[in-house]
Amino acid sequence: MKILKRILLGIIALVILIVAAVYIYLLSTKPTYSGELTLAGLQQPVEILYDEYGVPHIYSQHEEDAYYALGYAHAQDRLFQMEMIRRAAAGRLSEVLGEDLLKVDKLFRTLGINKFAKEHAEKFLSADTAAFQKAAHAYQMGVNQFVRTGQTPIEFTIMGIPKEEFTPQDIYLAVGFMSFGFAEGIRADPVLEKIRRELGVEYLKDLAIQTPPDAEIIKNFSGPVKTLGTDSLISFFSEALEKLPVPMWQGSNGWVVAGDRTESGLPILANDTHIGFAQPAVWYEAHLEYPGFKFYGHHIAGIPFGLLGQNDFCAWGLTMFENDDTDFFTEQFSDDGKVKYKGEWVAVEKRTEIIKVKGNPDEKLVLSTTPHGTIVNGVFDFTDNIKPTSLWWLLNHETNEALQAAYTLIHASSFKEAEYAASLFSSPGLNLMYGDRAGNIAWWAVAKLPIRAPHVQTKLFLDGASGNDEPLGFYDFPKNPHAVNPPWGYVYSANNQPDSVDGVLYPGYYYPRSRAGRIVELLKADKKWTTEDMKTINLDVTSHMHADITKDFVSVLKSLNDPAFQDLISVLDNWNGEHRASQIAPSVYYNLLSQTMKLAMEDEIGADAFKALMATSIPKNSYQMFIENDQSPWWDNSKTTEKETRSQIIKQAAINTLHLLNTTSGEKSSDWQWGKIHTLTHKHPLDAVKPLRSFFNVGPFVVDGGSEVINNLHFSLDSTGYFLVSGGPALRKIIDFSDLENGITVSPSGQSGNVMSSHYDDQAKMFATGNFRKMLMNREAIKLKGTTLLLKPGIK
Repeated sequence: MKILKRILLGIIALVILIVAAVYIYLLSTKPTYSGELTLAGLQQPVEILYDEYGVPHIYSQHEEDAYYALGYAHAQDRLFQMEMIRRAAAGRLSEVLGEDLLKVDKLFRTLGINKFAKEHAEKFLSADTAAFQKAAHAYQMGVNQFVRTGQTPIEFTIMGIPKEEFTPQDIYLAVGFMSFGFAEGIRADPVLEKIRRELGVEYLKDLAIQTPPDAEIIKNFSGPVKTLGTDSLISFFSEALEKLPVPMWQGSNGWVVAGDRTESGLPILANDTHIGFAQPAVWYEAHLEYPGFKFYGHHIAGIPFGLLGQNDFCAWGLTMFENDDTDFFTEQFSDDGKVKYKGEWVAVEKRTEIIKVKGNPDEKLVLSTTPHGTIVNGVFDFTDNIKPTSLWWLLNHETNEALQAAYTLIHASSFKEAEYAASLFSSPGLNLMYGDRAGNIAWWAVAKLPIRAPHVQTKLFLDGASGNDEPLGFYDFPKNPHAVNPPWGYVYSANNQPDSVDGVLYPGYYYPRSRAGRIVELLKADKKWTTEDMKTINLDVTSHMHADITKDFVSVLKSLNDPAFQDLISVLDNWNGEHRASQIAPSVYYNLLSQTMKLAMEDEIGADAFKALMATSIPKNSYQMFIENDQSPWWDNSKTTEKETRSQIIKQAAINTLHLLNTTSGEKSSDWQWGKIHTLTHKHPLDAVKPLRSFFNVGPFVVDGGSEVINNLHFSLDSTGYFLVSGGPALRKIIDFSDLENGITVSPSGQSGNVMSSHYDDQAKMFATGNFRKMLMNREAIKLKGTTLLLKPGIK
């Protein structure tokens, strides 16, 4: 008995030792937020003050030292995120994650982002003479210093990822990856083409492929500037994007109110960029100061310059423009392998991509490129009856000066400099929301916009042989949609349709009136606005669009005269479109909507195409006119011999809704609270490994909000009965120009991507409950609750 007792005690002691050893090891991987570090490559000492939320405030005597320190700080908090982005964009995920990621790699190799990155790095970062080049190289020196000498993030060890230094090409891989998130046409166009080809144009009439009549249009205006005293294709895309371990951009809100409409007398800017939720969060905050320069910004992993931010003169935010910058062209080939382009036979370029696959032989991918772009047949397992098709993407056809634009913008000290910076952006398309201390407010739709022939419908496949469907050139930047100091006193964007370019509403994948209309409704109020007012707008959860759609559902349900649906009718009948976690109506509405859309459409186009279409903005723009049209051909179930009606489809959707709500929430209608089926979890890429989920994931949180409300905590509109949040504000940010040093913001989870950091999830509850914190730029205020890390120059 004593022997057994000793053995048991020994086992317990061993387990304790192992747990302690693992814990000590994990602690050793924490970021260093205080003390001194000697780093090769610095010219002079740099001081980093970390505030109470882990934001680095960098004080330097030289610009290059400031960016070196930023690179080092960024890497020690987000190296794994940097690694995932560059591997995803370059098509190198299966090298470390195995063959499950091979489709993702094939997709990105076909898109040619690695080719784009290599060409642009050689063009713009092979030298070290311009100021933006010096800063970019210094940033990467700091990143690589951490790669060489810093602690290896735990994810590298778990996944077996080798640490590799970063190169200038990796900066442009990050730019290309961000651009891909904006290219909705890559996902939407193949589905629309399938509908046109297999079902006919009659089925497209209920889908808003043109600007819908009820769209909220962002108006143009040029006012005076103020100055200071001085299929298979579809299936492939869907499957590949589901496995992508890095989130993509999905929308955004932004507005700036002029000073004559604010209590402070200076503009107020608000911005919340919408990106897929993941852990860590997308944006990394940093504040840099060196002689003559002060900047607080939000940064993307691997990109040296903040894309959102404020200096001591101006501030800006971003939303997705949603312009159409991709096209699919059907190609005509000759027997000898040439392709017809503008009526002439031309040679086809070939390139071979070797994809390394962990645990398997290398995959060889041979790609053919026409003047339009890469042929996607074969790569995406097209069926035999599809003609050869190439993908034209603006990113691969025009010089991209995003780095120069971002660098110029963060250094802008006048309206003209900011406007010039805006003009440099070509891809991805952005709405730049701007304000400054002189009192100017502005919105620019920044992108290089192709001029299209009047007959071209860019959302359907185009003729690659004749030349008739080719872009006719590009609009000059002054013709891009914009508003400068408009008399109505505000500028805004919620990814909605901008005003015309040369009399033409520019084609794109714009979002419906729901968010945009609500923002305009609220900003029209005759009052003097404050930061507190902006918080209220930022967190608004009412959608008149969804309330209007509900009226159509209620009308049909009442006409059925079925007592079984009385609870559904009672809940929906007087719903005003508000989405609170405690409410019942959103639970009923989204179940009813999702079931209706699935029953109406999936039989005609198949599960893969339906899923892909529902992931785009097109259904959101179409719900109302779709549900209203009782003569739509979509209502008939193509799998049956009888002809179904709208009433029959909505009746079955209601039956399904009742079953799902009883299963997920309870048998009484009072149990169907939105918060039971609409929760937020920030998932880490290791979420796929069940034992590690609770260690790396953050959440779940019960949250207000919903699809296309201003507090846009959106989800996949599937038929599971759960509407788990998949994306939304990747930050919330408000700045009153009367107090630039104390703007407010919040991250969805935290500043650090290191699971052992105290800043891994210290903002998650704050975000979920609608609270904010300060973006400090005052040194003394920062030091009150922060820590100091001194970086000292070492020998190279």
